[in-house]
Amino acid sequence: MEYFNNIFCISKPDLTDGNPKSDSLKERPVMSEDALHMYLHRFPQVRVRKGGGPGCPALLNYDLLRSDIKQRLQDKYGDLHQASKRNKLIELIQPDFKASTFFSEYLFDDGTSIKPDRQVEYNANASILNAVGHFVGEKSARRRGLGGKTTGIWQAVSEAVNNLDKNKYQHTLPSNALRLKEKYRNYGEHGYLHLIHKGIGNCNARKMNDAAERLIISIYCQDNLPFGAWVYDTYLQFIYGHTSIVDRETGSMFNREDFFDNKRGTYIVISKSTVWNIINNPANAIIIDRMRNNRIDHITKNTPYNHRKAPQYSLSKISMDDRTLSRKTSDGKWLNAYLAFDVLSDSILSCVYTTGGPDLNLVWECFREMYRNLNTNCLMWPGEVEVENHLMKDIEHELNAMFSYVTFCAPGLSRSKRAEHKIRSKKYGDEKKNQVGIGRWNGKGAYKTKSENKDEDYKQPRIPVEQLIEEDRQSIQRFNSELHPNQKLFPGKTRWQVLLENQNPDLGRPQKHKLFRYLGIQTKTSIRNNDFAQVMYSKYAIDNQSAIIRLKPNNYTVQAYYVPEHDGGIPEVYLYQDDTFITRATKIEEYNEAKIERTDRDEQIRTDQAKRQAHFFKVEKDGLAEKVTRKLEIIKTSDLEELPAIVETVPSTASVPTEENIEDMIAQYNNGWESERALESI
Repeated sequence: MEYFNNIFCISKPDLTDGNPKSDSLKERPVMSEDALHMYLHRFPQVRVRKGGGPGCPALLNYDLLRSDIKQRLQDKYGDLHQASKRNKLIELIQPDFKASTFFSEYLFDDGTSIKPDRQVEYNANASILNAVGHFVGEKSARRRGLGGKTTGIWQAVSEAVNNLDKNKYQHTLPSNALRLKEKYRNYGEHGYLHLIHKGIGNCNARKMNDAAERLIISIYCQDNLPFGAWVYDTYLQFIYGHTSIVDRETGSMFNREDFFDNKRGTYIVISKSTVWNIINNPANAIIIDRMRNNRIDHITKNTPYNHRKAPQYSLSKISMDDRTLSRKTSDGKWLNAYLAFDVLSDSILSCVYTTGGPDLNLVWECFREMYRNLNTNCLMWPGEVEVENHLMKDIEHELNAMFSYVTFCAPGLSRSKRAEHKIRSKKYGDEKKNQVGIGRWNGKGAYKTKSENKDEDYKQPRIPVEQLIEEDRQSIQRFNSELHPNQKLFPGKTRWQVLLENQNPDLGRPQKHKLFRYLGIQTKTSIRNNDFAQVMYSKYAIDNQSAIIRLKPNNYTVQAYYVPEHDGGIPEVYLYQDDTFITRATKIEEYNEAKIERTDRDEQIRTDQAKRQAHFFKVEKDGLAEKVTRKLEIIKTSDLEELPAIVETVPSTASVPTEENIEDMIAQYNNGWESERALESI
């Protein structure tokens, strides 16, 4: 509704806007668009302006309308002339999307953003002030065109703004005409920034100063973990001078004058809600939780962590950790285990047990068990090992020698250690399905078990150690044979199948001579007859006769390293002299000396020993030819002139047949040795 060329007009939206199905007369349209179209077709003289585009609707002469239409307009809008003053401004209000973007992305100096309700307020102010600009421009142009004055325009604008529905337009523009005019002028000069309240987001709005906030947090972080109400009482007692507060680290006392507000002329007195806000401020809650909570819970729940994905291949990384089984032994002790998991497949590579606490002996036994399993299944040696810091730091040098990469995890941080997750998966998976008493007395729901301390009628079952170990080994077998958890990636494959079929191609077979140096069992022995060493009451023949050149002069003492098989047998040992690797030695088998009782296996063993002896004789013979001049004579210098010049050429190497009969070589060696003994006896 507005005046157009001094004609009071009704716009098309005034007649057609509304909900036709509404029961309220004020919400229904005066007439439908079809009825209006037919009415204008029959009475075209009613139309004053055809209209077109936003803010320029079609206008109809109010005085030429039918009486029934006029009555319905009055029933819906009331005083039409009063409504016309605000409806023109409403038609000019359009959403300002640039303002919405500006206020949603704006950040204060402290890094906070504008709250959503404030954004709605600022967006409404910007949209209305934009409409005010159009409204003032049209009013001024119309009055100048008619030769009138522009005075009183801002009063009309103020009335139009004040008549806006606050539920629909949640603005906070001034109601006074002069202040509204000043607001519009500043908005035109400074843009959207002028609409942001200057008291929001700056430090002047803080009632507390830094010293008071620090004191409140420090009181709350005392060793007795006080309640928030206690902090409030302690602070007030300090401000009123009833108590003093001392920094025990520096020995200095807090000064009450530091908490005096010079502007207000009094000490900073706070409320309980202020204390609550300080304690629960997200920035303060981080440091408060670090001081009041234990370190592991703080890191697990309130600190950032790495987001990782599993490796692509098995044995690229293994994770090791200890655990305590959920059931006690017959003598009331807990059975501890140490396990090694493959990260990709979840397979358990080794598990060893002890009734004592986890120590390095248990760790090394776990490595030996893992080696045996990998060697039995012809698997590669892992590239990386993940272990806890507190137990493994002492053997860091050995771990770096055994693995390409070593990762240490802080103790108790289950989030970072893969073995923790896999132990939990096994415990509350296969173990809980097949065993009784799996859980914790302080757990919740299905993870909780009964406690003897809280239930006198309940007695936790006691199980022999052998039975506990056997049942856990069966659980490991079932666990490895279960379907892999990621069936989308490995459909129909078990954990063990994933381990076997997805080995990292860049890994190599276990290098036993290096591994045994660290994970093997050590014993002191010596090389005898340049041929064998005795370990655990068995004889082990060295692989290569030339390896003895690595020994120190006149020192045949060596350290033998070995890893027993599952049945306790020791098929091979690796000999070191200090840090120098000498050679591998394999177990010597004996054959029956009675020819009539020999089997084919006895004959094979005898032949192998004969070959070893023949090889030794050949090496000995080559050494004599290379390093010894057999016909040597010592001549004095004074006798050189009397002797004829005799020159004898000594070959550098003796000619040795490429192929010799083993029995002939042995016989030849024995005959030569008897001849030399005979010559020596003459």
